[in-house]
Amino acid sequence: MAKFCVQCGNEIPEGNNVCTNCGTAVNGAPVAHAQPAQGGTTVVVNQTPAQVKKSNGMAIAGFVVSLVSTILCCGSLNMISLILSIIGVAKAKDYDGAGKGLAIAGIIISAIGIVVLLLLTIFGYAAAIIENASYNF
Repeated sequence: MAKFCVQCGNEIPEGNNVCTNCGTAVNGAPVAHAQPAQGGTTVVVNQTPAQVKKSNGMAIAGFVVSLVSTILCCGSLNMISLILSIIGVAKAKDYDGAGKGLAIAGIIISAIGIVVLLLLTIFGYAAAIIENASYNF
C-alpha cells in the first residue's frame, strides 16, 4: 500500500521514513536537516519531533505548599495545601496522570500536619486546664 506525505501529498517510496519531496517525517521518524558548518561543508543533524509534556500545576503547588507549611510555617498552611493537592489528584487524568504522585504526597503530608496540629492543640488545652485546676486545690 502506497504512503503519501501529509504535508505535500507526494507519494513516499516503500521503506522511506521521510518524504523525498519536502522532508516531512512519516509516523514520528527522525528528520534529517542539513546545517552548514564552518568551511562550507554541510552537516546532517538528526532530530526527532519534540513532544511537549503537560505538567499538573495544582499537584506541584499542593506538594510544595505542604512542604513549606510543615517545615517553615509550623503547619499553618496545611489546609490550603490539602485543597490544592486534592484538586491536583482530580486534574491528574487531564494531564495523563502527571503529578498524581506529588498530589498524593501533598495530601499525606498535609493530613499528617493537620492531625499533629489538632493533637497539639488538644493536649495544650488539656495541660492548661489541668494546671489551672491544680492551683484551685
